Amino acid sequence: MKPERRNGTGAMMTGLKDVDSGQAERIVEPPRVIADPDAFAWDDTVDLVVIGFGASGACAAIQAREFGADVLVVERFNGGGAAAYSGGVVYAANTRYQQDAGITDSAEEMFKYLAMEVGDAVRPETLRRYCEQSAENLDWLVEQGVEFEGSFHRGKTTYPDEDKYLYYSGSETLPANAAVAKPAPRGHRTKAPGFTGYRLFERLEASAYRKGVRVATHSRAMRLLTNPAGKVIGVEVLTLDEAVREKHQEQYKIVHPWKPFKAKAVRKALKTARELEENHSTRKCFRARNGVVLANGGFSYNLSMLRQYMPVIAETFDSLMPNATIGCDGSGIQLGETLGAATGLMTSNLVARQLSPPVSAVKGLMVNTRGERFIAEDIYLARLGIAIVEQPGAKAWLIMDNRTFWATVRESMPSGKGITVFKYYGLPSLINMVFGGTKRARSISELARKCGIPADSLKATVDAANAAVDAGGSDPVGKSPEYMAKVAQGPFWALNNDVSNATTFPPFFTLGGLRVDEDTGAVVTAEGHAIDGLYAAGRTAVGVCSNGYFSSGVSLQDCVFSGRRAARAALGSQGAISAAG
Repeated sequence: MKPERRNGTGAMMTGLKDVDSGQAERIVEPPRVIADPDAFAWDDTVDLVVIGFGASGACAAIQAREFGADVLVVERFNGGGAAAYSGGVVYAANTRYQQDAGITDSAEEMFKYLAMEVGDAVRPETLRRYCEQSAENLDWLVEQGVEFEGSFHRGKTTYPDEDKYLYYSGSETLPANAAVAKPAPRGHRTKAPGFTGYRLFERLEASAYRKGVRVATHSRAMRLLTNPAGKVIGVEVLTLDEAVREKHQEQYKIVHPWKPFKAKAVRKALKTARELEENHSTRKCFRARNGVVLANGGFSYNLSMLRQYMPVIAETFDSLMPNATIGCDGSGIQLGETLGAATGLMTSNLVARQLSPPVSAVKGLMVNTRGERFIAEDIYLARLGIAIVEQPGAKAWLIMDNRTFWATVRESMPSGKGITVFKYYGLPSLINMVFGGTKRARSISELARKCGIPADSLKATVDAANAAVDAGGSDPVGKSPEYMAKVAQGPFWALNNDVSNATTFPPFFTLGGLRVDEDTGAVVTAEGHAIDGLYAAGRTAVGVCSNGYFSSGVSLQDCVFSGRRAARAALGSQGAISAAG
């Protein structure tokens, strides 16, 4: 019997809201066992169902089609996900574009660098495979129509100038890292104007449709379907009526990942989107002969899950700028959990603090409320942000002398570097200087008093940094020599870098997810057993960057790596299509 139209369900969350219990509120439903799959009235039958049409979902779907599989993607909105709003950077070694720029690099050097950053997020052999496949994955993206280029941006930057497409996208050049792994620019920015994630997804989307991938848009995955043996054989979704799809998509567009001060808009958009889904949709069941791939993002917009796993983030949520879409609501992770899937690194997240550009800001001294430096200022922006979160009260000040401060102001102004750099880096820097609680004083002791920092401690910190510059020695916390500068010429300045300071526009997203078999991408239980027919990819799964984000591009490379891995495993090593189910 065909599932009936459903006009509401108590299992849905109606928006971001506070919870008091230690468990996150469920926004999906328990799995449904289909006693006789062959006799069930399916709405459609395919070889593989992919839930989520972002970068990882698109890569899984395209790879499956290249094996000849019939593929259906279930997408809650129109597609794109966080990838479409990203910088479009893909991390890779030993590529043709590095060679064009005269850069010598290897997968081995990439491995040695990432091994210092990844920790135990994945096994060493998985990380090595990720590195060794990185150039081939980049070439595979080119086959889908994505363009890259070898124009090289030299020096420290969070994002390259408008006409540059290859750069150092992490902390490769820090002295401590360079002593272990030969530095190389491995951030490959998709070729297009501005933040280029939109172009990367456009090309993946076009390739998917061109190859025959079918996409069910405005369809929300509500529960997994299994056979009596426990194998995942499909998914049940809420598919919106055509009449309300435009309004539904409007809610998605309202919550732009790079738009600050949007907490109120988030709550309203989430509530409206779910009300539309509850009241204007039809239940449909899709059969998947070879399994289901969960690729619908993390849980950046599920405050219930944030309170469970990272309460400090939940408390400061309104001051953060989640680099995610409202589709990143944790539903993919929760779908896996309904079948006993294990999760991992759920407290891990990115909270970034962008200092460069303007590059002169890196010459300042980042101190906590004790007046102590706690990290090198030229470290990757996500490492810096998390380090601030870990300080007392999640508070920090960037100390500068007058010369460095005004150099930072000048470099924040519009220039020939392009509107993208000014819009996303220069302008936010200026806004924080003016409205973020910047302090100015004639002496370091007076500045300390205004910042609530022990004067003796701050003076000792500044003196130690200045002495290292005078001696031509190494920086006390390991900053690169080229960014070491004395804090000596008054008046002195302190820029507010507290996590709760919304005018720092701190990007945020979650990094933990479902545990997977690292050879196949199959979702596993706490005991390590694979759940038959269920796979995960991208930010829905634990991956290379789940211990902490450390270089721009590692996430998109992981989307390609994990998405293709899941498709290959689901369809067999030779891409064989199974009729079982």
